[in-house]
Order: sequence, then structure tokens, then C-alpha cells
Amino acid sequence: LLKLKPCIEVKNGSMGVGKKYRGKYADVLKEYVLERLGDGSDIDLDRVFVTHAGCDMEIVESVVELVKKTLPFKEVFVTRASCTISAHCGADTLGVLFIRKHPIA
Repeated sequence: LLKLKPCIEVKNGSMGVGKKYRGKYADVLKEYVLERLGDGSDIDLDRVFVTHAGCDMEIVESVVELVKKTLPFKEVFVTRASCTISAHCGADTLGVLFIRKHPIA
């Protein structure tokens, strides 16, 4: 009814709900990708994963293209979420996974 799509984030080793997106799925995914990647200044650009739980392949490919246009990753992998993630999060779950750079102490 409200078309809410929660973003699950991992911070300090714990999972929790981050932002709650609202709207059509395709629009929400675009906003999600752009917000997650930002300007890329703190992201390791070696590789990124677009991981999904049974999303329509047109949607997955559109996300992959957006990721490629947004930042110059060396490798972009499309992967299928595990049965645990798929069971807990449900069909049409999609995530963009990457490593953030850590400042040298």
C-alpha cells in the first residue's frame, strides 16, 4: 500500500534498517544505487557485486549499467543471493556490494 522498500545496512558488524525508500521499484533502485555509491571517493574500485534474489533480468541489467556509468569499477559481477538471504528478504531483493577504503591509522 505504501510502497516502502527498506534498505538493510551492515554497520560495525550489525545489520539494521537504514533508509526506507518509497515509490516504484525501478525508481527506488536508481536512487538506492546513486546514494550507496555516492562520489566513490571512499570505495575500492576493484570490484562490485550486483546481487539479487530472483529479480527480473531487465532490472538487474539496468542496475549493472547504472553502476558502470556511475563509477569506473574494474570488475562488475552479477550474483544470485543465497537461499538464506532469499528466504529472509524475499523475491526482488537486490543489493550492490562493495568494499569501502579504510583510512590508514
